[in-house]
Amino acid sequence: MLNEIKFREQLQFAYQKLEELDQTKSEFISIASHQLRTPLTAIKGYLSMVIEGSYGKMPEKAGGALKNMYASNERLIKLVNDLLSISRIEAGRMEMNWGQGNVEEIAKSVMEELEIKAREKNIKLILEKSGASLPQIRLDSEKIRNVILNLIDNAIRYTNRGSIKTKLGVENNKLKVRIADTGEGMTKDELDKLFESFSRGGAGNKLWTEGTGLGLYIAKQFVKMHKGDIWAESEGRDKGSTFYIELPL
Repeated sequence: MLNEIKFREQLQFAYQKLEELDQTKSEFISIASHQLRTPLTAIKGYLSMVIEGSYGKMPEKAGGALKNMYASNERLIKLVNDLLSISRIEAGRMEMNWGQGNVEEIAKSVMEELEIKAREKNIKLILEKSGASLPQIRLDSEKIRNVILNLIDNAIRYTNRGSIKTKLGVENNKLKVRIADTGEGMTKDELDKLFESFSRGGAGNKLWTEGTGLGLYIAKQFVKMHKGDIWAESEGRDKGSTFYIELPL
């Protein structure tokens, strides 16, 4: 009996230590992300001005290198923002800016932003709406935009030909977003792990080596904050993927 009590006390102590370590990790990520974001934003601003010629005409050979630097800096900013989002989510400090929003307008805005990237790969972005005008719903517009942007951006990266079709509609008193691509597709094992942090499918490892796998994890957390659901389906490799988002009306 005494041994059992001692074991329980040791287990409780170990659990408390793990909680403390987890909290320390989240605080470290938050502080590091804040400290990194300021210089990265400054670098972005100066690079943008140099590329635009604000400091004089730029040598042609330097143009490509500076644009590559700008793109790399953008990826670092995205990573820092993702890490900051995760630290806030895990610490329960993610603020929600609730208001009435139109998901169709959000989807259109995302597609306009990603149009050039899709065109560079000869991929057609299609927006479909079923039935009458979609109702406005209570949401955090910026976070839902982040979710849709992440899904379509991923679809562009993992699709080499064809199209990405976004369909909006209302089903079973829920607003449903369906994003279907003609890309690499996923296995059942990849689908099962898809929304875990730092998880990437085989296609992601092969086609896009710089991804972290954080985007879909954050997307899932944002959708959960809206009391909605997000999932993906695929019939297998080379058969495309379809992502679904459901938000309550």
